[in-house]
Amino acid sequence: MLGKLVAGALGSRIAEQSGKSGALGAIGGLVANRIIKRSPLGAVVIGGAWVAHKLYKRKQERDEEAAALTAKPVKAAKKPADKKS
Repeated sequence: MLGKLVAGALGSRIAEQSGKSGALGAIGGLVANRIIKRSPLGAVVIGGAWVAHKLYKRKQERDEEAAALTAKPVKAAKKPADKKS
């Protein structure tokens, strides 16, 4: 059951990011499902990679938020005054 959940989530994610039909996502999901079903070590590796990816993305978001809070606002450039002759 866990394999089907991971396969579905992985397949939809791959299809979403590739922007194509769902063939690539379906193949990725099937491969992940087979690995999870046949190898407990494979399940740990795939699960660990997924958790590591989520933590990495969360760290990137926090770093971006911190950079946005500490950034100084940019002043707009003044337009030169028109000279009339």
